[in-house]
Amino acid sequence: MKGLTLGLMACALLLVSMPVIAESASSYQRERVVYAEPDGSPLRMTLYLPDEPAGEGSERRPAVVLLHGGAWTVGWRQQLNWFCEQLAAQGYVAATLDYRTIPGAVFPKPLHDAKAAVRWLRLNAEQYAIDPERIGALGKSAGGHLAAFLAVTGDNQTFEGDENPGPSSAVQAAVCFYAPFDLTYYEARNNNGVVGRIGGRIIDYFVSEPDGYVQNGMTPAEAASPITYAGPKSSPMLFIHGGEDGMVPVAQAQAFHERLRELGVPTELIVLPEQRHGFTRYPSQTREEVFQDVIAFLDNHLEQSETAENPAAESGNPILTPSGAAAPDS
Repeated sequence: MKGLTLGLMACALLLVSMPVIAESASSYQRERVVYAEPDGSPLRMTLYLPDEPAGEGSERRPAVVLLHGGAWTVGWRQQLNWFCEQLAAQGYVAATLDYRTIPGAVFPKPLHDAKAAVRWLRLNAEQYAIDPERIGALGKSAGGHLAAFLAVTGDNQTFEGDENPGPSSAVQAAVCFYAPFDLTYYEARNNNGVVGRIGGRIIDYFVSEPDGYVQNGMTPAEAASPITYAGPKSSPMLFIHGGEDGMVPVAQAQAFHERLRELGVPTELIVLPEQRHGFTRYPSQTREEVFQDVIAFLDNHLEQSETAENPAAESGNPILTPSGAAAPDS
C-alpha cells in the first residue's frame, strides 16, 4: 500500500514536469543496450550517436549521460529524447538511461545506477569512439539531483555500487535543470505547501535505508543531498531553474551555485524568472535558447570547441547571482 501511495503522489508531481516526446529532424544513429543488471534486473540505455562514422581512426567524441526526472519514483529514459537528438547533432554521444526507482530501490541505488552508466561508457569507449576523459551529465529534477551527485562525489567509494567495476565514475561537467540539492528543506512539512508535504513524504521514503552512507552524525536527508559533498575538486556545474518553480524552489540552485563559487569551482546559474518546474517539457523558443546555453557550457568544459566566456550573452538568457541580480559581463 505504501508503494501505491508513493506512486500516486509521484505521478501527480510528474504530470506537471513530464516532457512532450517529439522527434526532431536531427540526424543520428540510435542503439539500445543493457548497461547493468543489479540484482539480476536489466537496466537499459539508449545511445544517440552522431551521424559521422565512429570507425577506426575517427576522432574520439565527448559523451553525456542523461537522467530523467519523476521524483525518483516514476519516469523513463525517453523523456530526454529531444535533448539526446540535439546533443548528437552537435557531435556528442548522448546516453539516456533508466535507473531503479522507489519503492523498490531507495537511495543510494539510483545513484549506483548512474555511476554504473558512466563506467559502462568508459568500458565501451573504443567501440563508440568516446573520449573517456570527456564525459558529462545532464539531469532534470530528480535526475538533476543524481547528475549533481556525479559531479561532487567522483570516485567516492561510499556511492560507487558494484556494477561495471574498474573505470572511474567521475564526470567532467554537469548540467542540472530545476533539481533539488538540499533534501533537508523538505523535512519541514510547512515548506512549499501541499507540494512540500508530498515531496517530504517521498523523500522520507527515498532516504529510509541510511545504513552504509550516513556518516559523521548527518541525518539521512543531509547525507542524500549533493550539496553536502561539494568540495574544491567538484566538477563544473550549470544550474538552470525557473524563478516561479513551486515544486523545487530556485533557492536550491542559488545556494549550490554560491557554495561552488566559494570553493572556486567553475559554475553558472541561469534563472528564467517566469518559468515553473518542468519548463523544458514543451517545444518553445525558451527551450531552444536554453539548449544553446547547455551546449556552450559543455563545449567549454568538455573541450568540444571554443566558446565565449559568457555563453548566456549570445542566447539572451542572463546568468544570475544568488541575489537575483544579473551578473556583470566581465
